[in-house]
Amino acid sequence: MKWPEWVRILVGTAAALLGIALSVFLQQEIGAYSLFVMLPGVAVFIYLNPELWSGK
Repeated sequence: MKWPEWVRILVGTAAALLGIALSVFLQQEIGAYSLFVMLPGVAVFIYLNPELWSGK
């Protein structure tokens, strides 16, 4: 299913922000490894919006 661009940007941004929020929340528990919690959210954003990363 092809979603409109604004929906993909909205969903990708929400996923990235959720990952960042979880990373900040978990920083007290797991220390520097909390940065890895951001990766899935950012990966979802990149997967949904490849045209933003093409450099064109």
